[in-house]
Amino acid sequence: INPPEEEEPVLTDIDEHWAEAGIEYLIDIGAIAGYPDGTFRPDAPITRAEFAKVIVEAFELSAESGKVFADTADHWAKDYIALAAAHGIVLGYNDQEFGPDDLITREQMAIMIVKAAGLTATEGELSYIDKAEISSWAYNWVVSAAQNELMSGYTDNTFKPLNNATRAEAATVIYNVLMK
Repeated sequence: INPPEEEEPVLTDIDEHWAEAGIEYLIDIGAIAGYPDGTFRPDAPITRAEFAKVIVEAFELSAESGKVFADTADHWAKDYIALAAAHGIVLGYNDQEFGPDDLITREQMAIMIVKAAGLTATEGELSYIDKAEISSWAYNWVVSAAQNELMSGYTDNTFKPLNNATRAEAATVIYNVLMK
């Protein structure tokens, strides 16, 4: 007798959400999961560690070893962060600090997703009305993310680079790379 198949929990909060397709795809491939209470919480923020984990899972990254930062040595996501670092997708704030529990900003997410897609920073002009708020070190990465249609701005023509990215936005940018 075969054991009963575990059923995926039905997520109660993504029906008709703008990111539903991307969220469902990433759940189907095992790159991201909902919470035990049956929610996904698409509009909740995501940490740098969580985003690194989803990238590693979605792109099925592997490596012999990677960078372990002082502040990730005892962190649950240490191996995911080390793998993402080994592939050049994530950097720390410096050699010792990654900030795994810090919420990821949209401009940080742009850099990581462009790198995960195997692309590089691109010079160019952005039309977002808040483009001056994009950090100088992130600007060309945001240009690349926008030009390659990995990320987009909002309907009010803002990019909101310093805003914390949501779980839905994170799922969407990864989905956008996988579907290219």
